Amino acid sequence: REREREETLLVVRRPSRSSLAAMGACHGGQCGQELGWGDRDVWVEEVTGKKRALLVGINYRGSSNKLNGCINDIENQKQVLIEHYGFEDSDILMLSEDESRDKWPNKDTIIAGFKWLYTDARSGDLLFFHYSGHGSQVMTSSGQADCICPLDCLHRPWPDSVILDTEIHQSFYDPLPQGCKAIALFDCCHSGTVANLVVKRDFGAQAPKGRYMKPPQELKVTEAHLVEVAGSGIRKAVTREEYAGHQLWVFSGCQDNQTSADAHVDGSYQGAFTWAFIKALRSDVWHESYIDLLEQTKTNLRGYTQIPALTTTLDSYLASWYAGRTPQAPVTKSLELDVGHRKALLVGINYRDTRNELRGCINDVNNQKYILKAAYGFQDSEIMMLTEDESRSNWPYKARIVEGMQWLLKDARPGDLLFFHYSGHGSQMTDHTGCEPSGMSDCICPLDCDQPWPAHIIMDTEIHQHIYSELPDHVKLVCLFDCCHSGTVANLEYKRDLEVGPNAMSPQSYAASRFLAPPADVATPSSPSAGRAFGCGRRSAMKPASGFRKAVAGSHTYGNKLVWVYSGCQDNQTSADAFEDGQYQGAFTWACIAALKNSRFSLDHWKLIDSIRSKLRRRYRQIPALSTTTKEYFHRYYMGQKTSVYLPRSGCL
Repeated sequence: REREREETLLVVRRPSRSSLAAMGACHGGQCGQELGWGDRDVWVEEVTGKKRALLVGINYRGSSNKLNGCINDIENQKQVLIEHYGFEDSDILMLSEDESRDKWPNKDTIIAGFKWLYTDARSGDLLFFHYSGHGSQVMTSSGQADCICPLDCLHRPWPDSVILDTEIHQSFYDPLPQGCKAIALFDCCHSGTVANLVVKRDFGAQAPKGRYMKPPQELKVTEAHLVEVAGSGIRKAVTREEYAGHQLWVFSGCQDNQTSADAHVDGSYQGAFTWAFIKALRSDVWHESYIDLLEQTKTNLRGYTQIPALTTTLDSYLASWYAGRTPQAPVTKSLELDVGHRKALLVGINYRDTRNELRGCINDVNNQKYILKAAYGFQDSEIMMLTEDESRSNWPYKARIVEGMQWLLKDARPGDLLFFHYSGHGSQMTDHTGCEPSGMSDCICPLDCDQPWPAHIIMDTEIHQHIYSELPDHVKLVCLFDCCHSGTVANLEYKRDLEVGPNAMSPQSYAASRFLAPPADVATPSSPSAGRAFGCGRRSAMKPASGFRKAVAGSHTYGNKLVWVYSGCQDNQTSADAFEDGQYQGAFTWACIAALKNSRFSLDHWKLIDSIRSKLRRRYRQIPALSTTTKEYFHRYYMGQKTSVYLPRSGCL
């Protein structure tokens, strides 16, 4: 079986002007792009009212469809809700075979649970629904339908005994009051095509089981019936116009054609998705946004073939704080290390006179150089610029960039501050080690990348080798990557209605993707089995660090390093080459520098990434990300700068 390329699926909808007006998002006659979708004064993030949770876990004991981890899933979820999100026991309704008979998860009991969940719900409340059990797909008089499988579907006729996607819409999506938050997690799968797929590389005796129940033969969905219907299903229905005013997030354990695994992890049976999700919540992402939580969950699932998905009603909601819990700085912040020597390597590549030409990358690093000198005390001699505007010896070919990395780390000692900025194309190529779950390895594209790959690109492992691994203890390193690495993003639309491409009618309408398609001979994902010769066949032996940003997050390899890595977008998004403030530049770099200017160049990393996101989401779909080695480091000051800096109005910005 050809391995499907890994991508985290985000489904959002773009609001119409009428939707924005109905939500109070139009002020002074301005809607949509003039106001900016996602302004913080429009979207209420705090949970000010009551909290309620309906948790359904079904193991189907004593049947041929038995699962082992579903009840453990909801027990673990309950613990998280109580310990970290302020729920009380009385706020949570548990439906499982471990409860009293009147709380067994039969269809009528689950429907009654939805009604209980919504009793007296109002603006400011938070409602939570978790389902762990079998999913399925059946034919109805209206066509194919996703469904979840209550306990009594084992002995009662379908479809009356299952809960169809339309019933979930009616019971959970439709009643949601304006201003009331609702989160749903479905750790199951809905497509019969996934029932026999391998869900993990190599488990040995503890092979997991797919959470899919075959429907009766007469209701089976055949290949002829598999027609994608917009706005259908449990997850994708969230994008329908009728839900535009809802604050609704729906997580799914896998893509539509994948298996959500019932597995044995960390010494107990549980759903692989629920385990990965709760592990993310129990680690450094207690205060993360929905998009960050999804990304961390995906990372935790490395070694499984399932790829979690998130659907929400508006794209701005992706950057909202999970469960309305906003980040709080520690009571006592870690002391900043004194800054010793400074060095910066700035690489900007426009790929001039090629079909891959960009316009803003050199401006990015010129602007960054100005900020480093004016606000953070760097001298010209401490900054290496590699662009096509420099002398030929400093053109950003691969060999010169690697030399620059070596220069950056040379003689570094405790207290020093190092800075690396890359603006240009990113890409992915076939992972020849077999250690990457996606079958692809991230890379950046030097000026000579028109020559054979991988000899003329810089792989993520080379970044690790030359920068992360060489970094001495107690030396600060800040990295910014204004590029993208997934080919799935190349054609995504931006938040504004922009004309894409170098031949746009005006600079203001220009936008291009910073993704370079790899040559055909290295564009195919590798098979998971390819890694067995390298010791990567088992989950415990997976590549310890991959990518540029995620390599430092919770990594045992770099756990003692002082590293912060910013990325211009999520793995499945476009980092835009755009036109802002009268010049071509990267949207992420523009937003980053604007956020620094607005804060007088003194704020911690957490506030900086939040401010960058706020700036970007008014105009673009990309959501920037930040990773560091220890969660306390989110609250260190960017570049160690505690005092405000006031710059003269003159200058290059």
